[in-house]
Amino acid sequence: MSYAIIRIQAIQKELELLQKNLADELQGTQKPTQLQGLWKDIDISDDDIEEAQQAVFRTAYEKEDVIES
Repeated sequence: MSYAIIRIQAIQKELELLQKNLADELQGTQKPTQLQGLWKDIDISDDDIEEAQQAVFRTAYEKEDVIES
């Protein structure tokens, strides 16, 4: 198969998952994410989450700092 067909199929699958997740969220049937295995005994603080967000979305935070200045 060509790359375009494979890519279209991947996008279709992603859209189906998004549609299912949105339907679950609207109906209130979505299960909360459980941290298991390696993560079960680790406490994650709000500061840890903020630090991770800044690391992942670094460029967005940099642009935000420029806008605020």
